[in-house]
Amino acid sequence: MNSQRTELRSRMLAVRNLAIDRLAAEVSAAFTAEGIETLVLKGPVLAKWLYPDVVRPYGDADLMVAPQNWDSAVAILTGLGFSDHLGPMAHPRMESFASTAFLRGDNKEDNLDLHCTLHGLDGDPERIWQAFSDGAMTQTIGGAELRVPGRDAQLLHVGLHAAHHVEMKQAMDLRRAIEVADDDLWRQALDLARLLGGTQAFASGLRLLPDGAQLAERLGIEEDVRSTRHEIRFEDVPTAEGIDALLRPGVGTKQRALILLGEFFPRPDFMRWWTPLARRGRLGLVASYPWRWVKLLSQAPRGLLAVRRARGTGRR
Repeated sequence: MNSQRTELRSRMLAVRNLAIDRLAAEVSAAFTAEGIETLVLKGPVLAKWLYPDVVRPYGDADLMVAPQNWDSAVAILTGLGFSDHLGPMAHPRMESFASTAFLRGDNKEDNLDLHCTLHGLDGDPERIWQAFSDGAMTQTIGGAELRVPGRDAQLLHVGLHAAHHVEMKQAMDLRRAIEVADDDLWRQALDLARLLGGTQAFASGLRLLPDGAQLAERLGIEEDVRSTRHEIRFEDVPTAEGIDALLRPGVGTKQRALILLGEFFPRPDFMRWWTPLARRGRLGLVASYPWRWVKLLSQAPRGLLAVRRARGTGRR
């Protein structure tokens, strides 16, 4: 009985993956028709390489375009019925120019992330695009031949994604990649991270797992090479990232005021996403703000301790 349920679940996940693959092919074709080069990231790319024997589920299509094509790509998505899902929230640390989530109408199944760079890479977005594009390969996705990053760029993305999200699926991707890829390929990924300003986030991502920490040591990454911003995220304390932004060197009084304003008085769209209370009409929205203030203030001491740990000795 359990085996039948497992098989049924795998089939359902495979059907869902196929729908996302077709979405990626549809949008890529629309971009190509307007002269926009596209790369498919993660989902089907990692599934084919790292999970040849099982179904790796993925919830959205991830496409990457050159920075100069960003506005045109957004316009095409709008013409296809997509709308920016997270942009209207306009809240710190939500998605941005680096990566924005789009939904088509009320259909939560048509979910697409558009990238022109990757979180954790601090280099010039144009250089990042060029590096990913130059080493691209082709793969059949959704019945179409689409371009995907080379293996070194895929490994770099696995490490960065683990650092950015710190969730079970990302940790599993990292574990699989460590099992599949040899050290020479990981060195190429590290070279790419250095070229594109992502060494610190890449190193922090690797060290999420004991095997990854050993790999980082074999690659010659110094122990103090780490991303404080991502190490703070690993602490999983809601207020820690905001406190880190407030205490960051070089942040002026005006910037701090704007950070506090954004945390204590977010837009209604953000509040409706943050708590069900804000979705209960106008009164619910108004009541959700004092509730947020209580939560922020009660979690502030833990957030400050998390920042001090990450800035001091780092994660252990």
